[in-house]
Amino acid sequence: MEKKKIIEMVKKGVPDKEIMKELSIQTKASLKRMYYDALVEAGKIKDIMTERKMKKGAPKRRPLTIGKRGTILLSKPLLVDQLGFKKGDRFTVSKRKDSIIMRKQ
Repeated sequence: MEKKKIIEMVKKGVPDKEIMKELSIQTKASLKRMYYDALVEAGKIKDIMTERKMKKGAPKRRPLTIGKRGTILLSKPLLVDQLGFKKGDRFTVSKRKDSIIMRKQ
């Protein structure tokens, strides 16, 4: 509710001190942050992507290596978060041309 209100007040040209008083905001920095967050939440602007936010998203693609014992380690973010596998899932592995295919059973 406050987020809609702050956007409307800014649109109407209400001075910053008046907005701060009505919404009990202590500093101009807090007012600007609340306004920015409200615009992002309303879909009016895109949020700035930070490294931390990027890490929370899809995992980066990186080459996998076959270990000494002929194994490949697949991470949880890749298998579960990105590909949709769950604990206990069974799958088959096959080769097609220069690709490896994993299929759930």
